[in-house]
Amino acid sequence: MNFTNNKINGLLLLVILLATGCYKDKSNDSLIPINEIKIDDPKSKSVITVFPGETLNLKPELTLSMKEKMDKLDFSWTLYNSNGNISLASPRTVITNEYELKYPITPDIFTLGEPYVLRLKVTDRESGVGSYITYRIVIGNKYGNGWILLEDKNGAGDLSFIFPDNTVENNVYTSRNTAPLVKPTKLQITTFSISEDISPSGKRLYILADGGSQEYNYLTMVKKFDYSHLFYLAPSIQKPQLLTWVSTTATSSKLANLGLIVNNGKAHTNLVGGFPGVKKWGDAALNTSGNLNYSLAPYAVGGPNVDGMFYDNTSKRFYSVIAYSPTPGAGSLTAFPPNASTSAFDLNNVGMDMLFLDSADQVHQYNAIMKSADNKPWLLRFKTQNTSTATPNLTIEKKEMNAPGVLNYTAAAGSTNTGHIYYGNANVLSRYETGSNTVVENYTFPAGENVTAIKYAKFTYQDTAPVKLARLVVATWNGTEGKLYYFTLSQLGAMGSFTKQFTGFSKIVDLAYKY
Repeated sequence: MNFTNNKINGLLLLVILLATGCYKDKSNDSLIPINEIKIDDPKSKSVITVFPGETLNLKPELTLSMKEKMDKLDFSWTLYNSNGNISLASPRTVITNEYELKYPITPDIFTLGEPYVLRLKVTDRESGVGSYITYRIVIGNKYGNGWILLEDKNGAGDLSFIFPDNTVENNVYTSRNTAPLVKPTKLQITTFSISEDISPSGKRLYILADGGSQEYNYLTMVKKFDYSHLFYLAPSIQKPQLLTWVSTTATSSKLANLGLIVNNGKAHTNLVGGFPGVKKWGDAALNTSGNLNYSLAPYAVGGPNVDGMFYDNTSKRFYSVIAYSPTPGAGSLTAFPPNASTSAFDLNNVGMDMLFLDSADQVHQYNAIMKSADNKPWLLRFKTQNTSTATPNLTIEKKEMNAPGVLNYTAAAGSTNTGHIYYGNANVLSRYETGSNTVVENYTFPAGENVTAIKYAKFTYQDTAPVKLARLVVATWNGTEGKLYYFTLSQLGAMGSFTKQFTGFSKIVDLAYKY
C-alpha cells in the first residue's frame, strides 16, 4: 500500500476545501424576485350545481405581487370525480390551460348526480412557484321537480315538463331519445325506492304504450329497457295497462314489497325481496280456478295488511295477491277470507264492472266507481289496513252514485284531503262529494275543449304559504291544441276558477308530478 501517495491526495483535498470555504458567495446578488400569487373566488366556498347542457364559467380573482408578470403565468384546470364510493383514485384530467374556464357540461364527461372537483393551478414559469384554488361541483337535475306531461302527437309520443317557476320545456322525450314512442297511453312513476336489481335501487319511471313499454332513467328520462326486458319470459301479447309497485309499510318511509302489472287484462307480479339477485316479473298469474279466464281493470292497490289487490271485470270480484312467502300461492290471484267482507259488500262477489279506482281521503282507503248490470253508477269504499287480524273487515261502504255523466267520464282523480272525486265529462269538470252523494260544483271549459287527464296534488310543492293548499291539474284537448290548467283548491275542496293556464301542447294523455 502506498502511504506516501495517500498523504499527498489528502493534503490536496484539504487545500481545495479551504479554498472553497473562503470563496465569497455572491449568489444573493442575482436572486430572482418571487411573484407571489393569491387566488380567490366566493364560489369556491360552497358546492356549485350545474345542469347538463350548460356551460360552466369560472374566473377566479388573481392577486399578484408583480402585476406586470401576468404573461409569465401558466394555468391548468384539473377535473376528477370525488365520489369516494366509486373510487378513491379517480383519474385526474387536465381539461384546459386557459385562465378563464368555459367548459360545457356534457354526458360523455359528467354523470348526473355525481360530485366532481375542479382545481385550478396557477404557476409562475420563472420561479416555479404555484398556487391553487379548488371548486366542488355537482351535476344537478333540472327535471328534479315538476309536472311531466305525456303527449300524443298523431300517434307519436313525447314529453313536456312544467317547472315549479311555471316555465315549460317541450320535446323532452325526443330531445334525449332516438327510439320513437308509439301510441303512448300512461305514465307510471314510483316515488319510493325499488330494489329489484334490474336497475340500481331507486325511483322508477315507466311509459306505457300500445304494443309495449319502456323503463326510463328517473333522473334523465333517457330510455333504459324495453318492456320485454322486465320479464323472465315476456308475454306474447304486449299490451301494458298498469305497471306499479305497492308497499306494505304503514309509515311514510315506504319500501316496495310487490310489483304489479296488468298486461292485456292479465296479472304479472314481481316478488321483490324474496331472494337475492335480479328479480323480474313472472308469467301471467292464474286465478282461483287455475286458469287465465279473467280480465283485470287497470288498477292495483296494496297496504299494511293486504299485499296487493286487483279487480276482475269478468268474474266481477276482487282478488288478493300475496307477496313473497314460502307458500306456492305467492304472486297468484287468491280469494279474500270471508271475514274480510262486511255487510257493505262481498269482496269475492261484487257483481259489477270497475270503471275507476283511486285513493280516498283516509290513508289506506280507496274509492271505486262501479257500473251495475242495469247501467247505474255505484261507489264502493274499502281499505287495505285491517282493524284487527281476527276481523279484517276491509269493506266500508256501497251506495248508488248521484253523479250525472260519471259513467262516461274521460278522466278522474280522487282527493286525499277531502271527500271528493273530480271527474271530466266532455268539457265539464265536476266535483262529486262522497259524503253527501251529490255533485256540488261544476266548471265548464269552452265548447269542444274536452278533459283528457286529471291529477290531484295533496299540496303544491315549494309552496311557502303557511296554509298548504291542494292543486287539481286538468288537461284538455280541442282537436288541435292541448291545454293545462291549475285549480288551487280551497281547504274544503272547492275548485272555483283556474289559477294558471298553459297552452301550446299536443294531446295530453297523462301527467304526473316528479320529485
